Amino acid sequence: MPDTVDASRPRYGYQPGHDTTFYIGQQRYRLLLRAETDSTKPLVAVTEGIVGPFYAEDTATFRLTHRVRGYEGGQTITLLDPTGRQVFRRHLAKADFYNTVGRDIVTVSAPERPCFIGYHAPSQTLVFTIPVGIPDSDVSRNCVLTVGLDGRVRQLTAGSWMGGEGPDCEAQLLADGTVLNCEELRRPNGTSVKLKKPDASLIAALPLTDTTLFTVYRYGHYREFLGADSLKDYEWVAAKHLRNAPNAFVLNTQGQIRQQFRYAGYYEVLDYEVPRRYVWQTHSYYLLDEARGVHVLDKHNPARVTEVRFQQMQRFRNPQRPDEVRFVMETETARFAFYVDPAQPTSLRYQRMEAANNQL
Repeated sequence: MPDTVDASRPRYGYQPGHDTTFYIGQQRYRLLLRAETDSTKPLVAVTEGIVGPFYAEDTATFRLTHRVRGYEGGQTITLLDPTGRQVFRRHLAKADFYNTVGRDIVTVSAPERPCFIGYHAPSQTLVFTIPVGIPDSDVSRNCVLTVGLDGRVRQLTAGSWMGGEGPDCEAQLLADGTVLNCEELRRPNGTSVKLKKPDASLIAALPLTDTTLFTVYRYGHYREFLGADSLKDYEWVAAKHLRNAPNAFVLNTQGQIRQQFRYAGYYEVLDYEVPRRYVWQTHSYYLLDEARGVHVLDKHNPARVTEVRFQQMQRFRNPQRPDEVRFVMETETARFAFYVDPAQPTSLRYQRMEAANNQL
């Protein structure tokens, strides 16, 4: 059968935050997912500058105290067996997230229902994502929770920040039980592969298969300075000595690098995005760089990466050839149609079109 799975864009098949059912063997189990806030139990924390005065404990003194207020709350996960009997009931309070997200953000957050992303039979674990953020803002962090069938929390880790320079990544449970939380790969035996690098921001972490991952980095760091209201702010300082160093890597789930190259095609609207398309007829991922061309990654041979520049491609002229596969990729400012012969995955014709955001 043809390999039609685009592993870089997961489709869980479960409604985010809704009660759901799944199978263990031939038996169907049910998950009840809840989130609640207790307005009778106020919480107070000192913000480091991320939470603004809208959630101040006292707006008159906020510039001096930086104290913000929220309310206790949390999530409850209940697992029922095929007969309706409770297997476990696990409750998480806001305090459980202080170390992974930050006390100030957790304090003002409105608890959201967990999203079930999968079950791993050999380790008998369930994996969920739980977003925790500042209400009415774009700032949140996607935490990843692993719970055993005994109801015990195996792992609660901090995933990627969303709402500003977050990586192109979605938390995933891989076939071997490895959990990608967008900051690291955590294996069932408790070992992990850190994806973050010193003096670099993670731009993307995209599975190519169950055993390989594609990562991209922006070299540099944020420098802290005092902004308005004497609160912390940050500015980006590029690592100039790494300007031409490889910043894109194909690696396995043990962290071993299979290939590396330079890729500058990512862009940022709110979070980062790598413009890409999986073409199952060529079993290849195509990564767009609107200034240079495309990188072609062979899904079945992760070490094979080919850059095809625009000057190496033919411009498209009608008619479309009978065996050609047409696909479209775009960025915020550019849109391209590509035509590829499945027998020659790196032989492309291209057509530049008007960007979608410029169309009426």
